[in-house]
Amino acid sequence: CIVARVGLRRSISVAMAIAALLGGARAARAYRPFDETDASVAETGTIELELGPLTYTHQASGDAYAPGFIFNLGAVHRLELVLDASKAFLFGNAHVDAQRRQLDTSLTAKYVLREGSLQEGGSGISVAAEAGPLFPTVPVAGGLGASLALIASQRWPALTIDVNVEGDLLRDDSYGFIGGVIIEGPDAWRVRPVSELLFATAQHAANTWSALGGAIWTVGPHLSIDGALRIAQQDDEGVFEVRAGLTWVIDVYR
Repeated sequence: CIVARVGLRRSISVAMAIAALLGGARAARAYRPFDETDASVAETGTIELELGPLTYTHQASGDAYAPGFIFNLGAVHRLELVLDASKAFLFGNAHVDAQRRQLDTSLTAKYVLREGSLQEGGSGISVAAEAGPLFPTVPVAGGLGASLALIASQRWPALTIDVNVEGDLLRDDSYGFIGGVIIEGPDAWRVRPVSELLFATAQHAANTWSALGGAIWTVGPHLSIDGALRIAQQDDEGVFEVRAGLTWVIDVYR
């Protein structure tokens, strides 16, 4: 837990220093600390860099620390490229949450199929699809896999709901499925409460049920910070996680 706190303080210090230099940055919309996502993409010509979640995991078989990052590039209108290495590196118990770790190193393309309430000037349900390969973790384990997800989101003044349905070809040639719902408080609040319910299953791994609760703090026009607690049940074993991360957005080209 001390390691997690020290890592978070260092990450926040670096982010604040860099964000102060980014005069052209847009408002950050952190999508950490969730496992799933929403039906929006980075604006064309911008980079959304997410440091985190920095995760501390405790369960009966041992503890582990997992730093992570996600790199989002708004390539063209409606299309985002996503490099997700949320748990590419794992320190501590190598068996902690192995099923989820299989799905956390990927390079995907996310496309908005229908512009709605999550897009500027839109209304109704926003719909997106995200697909791409799953890569081996570090140390290297398994071959290549693939992932395909559909996301639907609806925003109201007091509430936002994001529904995710995902199918995966895992790196051991088995199949997996993930279903999740994200619920957020009022988007206009500087600190908004957030939660996520998730179910994951795979052919050769334990079923996982999890619930997450936390908050996202909009620090300024380019920076957001998030934190959450997550509890999960994986067969007969309980999992407890503390998560923290941050997001900033940088204009690159027009």
